[in-house]
Amino acid sequence: MKKLSIRLLLVLMALLLCSTQALAAEYVLSLNLSIAPVHNRWTMAIKPWADEINKRSEGRIQIEPYFAQAISKQAEVVESVRTGIADLGEATFTGGGLGRFPFHEQIINLTSPANCTVDAAALVQDLHKAFPQEAMRDVEGTKLLFLEGHSMGMIIGTRDKPVRTLDDLKGLKIGVPGGGIRVERVKALGATVVGVTMPDMYMSLEKGIIDGAVIDGDTLISRKLGDVIKHVTLINIGGSVFYCVMNPDSFDRLPADLQKVVEDVSRDFAPPVFKQFWESMQFNGLQKWITEQKGNLYMLDPADYARAETMVAETYDGWIKFSKSKGLPAEAILQKYRELEKIYMTPWADSKAASLVAK
Repeated sequence: MKKLSIRLLLVLMALLLCSTQALAAEYVLSLNLSIAPVHNRWTMAIKPWADEINKRSEGRIQIEPYFAQAISKQAEVVESVRTGIADLGEATFTGGGLGRFPFHEQIINLTSPANCTVDAAALVQDLHKAFPQEAMRDVEGTKLLFLEGHSMGMIIGTRDKPVRTLDDLKGLKIGVPGGGIRVERVKALGATVVGVTMPDMYMSLEKGIIDGAVIDGDTLISRKLGDVIKHVTLINIGGSVFYCVMNPDSFDRLPADLQKVVEDVSRDFAPPVFKQFWESMQFNGLQKWITEQKGNLYMLDPADYARAETMVAETYDGWIKFSKSKGLPAEAILQKYRELEKIYMTPWADSKAASLVAK
């Protein structure tokens, strides 16, 4: 109760500070967020971006955050910005159910199980350059400011049984948040899939309803999954891409010098800040779990990684069929993805995470 009261007090103080700053600003832009004000993505990445805009505009622009779906549900953030209910919005493309954002919602799930995701946002940005019309359909009617995305990738954690080889996955009940290819990939690797939302993951693991889960390094600490997960295996199941968009009329109302501030900060400042944020959250979470909770981290051998790629190959066919039904040139997108994967992904053995694997 005491912790809750302190947290509420901090939130109120932050909102009061924002309101005070907003009174002095020439342009106050509302920002629609699905996350809480104590969320790491706000404090460590989104807020620094907003503060940089305020700084470079010499206080003339103030971004006023509306947290925890106060303006709209997460799935409707783009729509809220498109219609002008909010000036700005930041959320994940995977938050709207399959089919709402067909270009982006499953794209990182195409990554080879043998690869660690290094820079998802840069990869997707290059896909935008290759398929500009198709990519922009997902955010049509808005101005896309920047992209961000998971580093490392979603990996597999288990309670009791370590997964040192692909065969160890057979028969295990693995909780998978979300749907689409991620579910099919886990099935293809031999596990039994149980649909579990991330908020329910801890209880499902604790009660033994599932043997393991598709997680990321951060959730071992932020959601305390590391309390019940004792083993993690570096098999890339997928990931998510996030966006930040702006209402075009709100942008047009800014004078040219302030438009340049918004564009410059979003283009040059935001990408490295968000890349560093995602990298640190994933790696540091994994490292803290190993150091403080004595977790065990494993890599598969090269033969198993090659076999894993063969086993999940059929899931790409499902993605192609789904994407074509949405009017996307799926085969061409997948081919380009494979080219970019060589640039923006790296084999697990060459990744930073490999340094944490027990020798």
